[in-house]
Amino acid sequence: MINLIKTFPEQLKEALELTKQINASDISKEEIQHIAISGMGGSGIGVHLVKSILEDYCKHPITLIQGYKLPLWVNDKTLFIACSYSGNTEETLLLLDLARKKTNQIFSVTTGGRLKDISDKYNFPQYNFSGAAECPRAGLAFPSVAILMLIQKLGFCSGIDVEEELQETFILLKDSQEDIQAIAKSLAIKMHGYFTLLYADQKFYPAVLRFQQQLAENSKQLSHAHVFPELNHNELVGWVFPKEHIKKSKAIILRSDFDYAQNQKRMDISKSIISEKAEVIELNGQGSGFTQQLFYFIHLIDWISFYLAEENHIDPFPVESINFLKNKLAE
Repeated sequence: MINLIKTFPEQLKEALELTKQINASDISKEEIQHIAISGMGGSGIGVHLVKSILEDYCKHPITLIQGYKLPLWVNDKTLFIACSYSGNTEETLLLLDLARKKTNQIFSVTTGGRLKDISDKYNFPQYNFSGAAECPRAGLAFPSVAILMLIQKLGFCSGIDVEEELQETFILLKDSQEDIQAIAKSLAIKMHGYFTLLYADQKFYPAVLRFQQQLAENSKQLSHAHVFPELNHNELVGWVFPKEHIKKSKAIILRSDFDYAQNQKRMDISKSIISEKAEVIELNGQGSGFTQQLFYFIHLIDWISFYLAEENHIDPFPVESINFLKNKLAE
């Protein structure tokens, strides 16, 4: 796992290079009115990244669909993107089967499996990558970069050069690797033995969600994620009981230059309230652009989850409970 996390910057660069294979000519972009993307786990978090990066630039709504039901609004004006690292995710395959009866505008992102077989059979345009990362959570760059570049190639975004943003992100992460690791190791020591509540501006929801997911899969530790301003309408008053639990909790707030101004005030006030009950730790985004700061958090979080696994004396790679569940479902 350490090598997979360490090479994440290079993974971004490789993923960007692979997007040259994307052929969007078979997609009738003039007819598309909305973009629906199916993806679970590591593939799903990639879609959250895409939505946050493009939400201020894309002229079509982007919706992540998870589970087994296809929304009624999916029709022949919908671009449906099926995203599965393994190509065998049952929810994604089911949604694809439903979607192909509603729209001809379909694109797949995968390393292979049944998703590639189906895409080959029906001649769906595809983005294929090697799967060398060995697990979906460690291959995050491939689906997120593929979908970002597909949407840009289709001409659905204005005011953003996605390729340039990703190239700048690669440079930032590569140059900051040692500093990121040092911050991550220090924070993991502070987090050890504590339940963590992870907070950020709503625009950085993908980061706190990734934080929660990586702590679960790599550190084998539960946590909780929420965003401003919604958490100020409910969760903030919950920092009271159970008192023994509160004593063993810490809040981590991700802060960025791109936080909404009113949310910055909310963070300051919330910090003062929570600090009376528990320690509040702030992490600051690095980089000149939103994409850079978002991926900076992603990389920092991955390292934190690795070092916390070390503190917990647990191997971060296996996900035995998930594998057991999948095997039982397959019976």
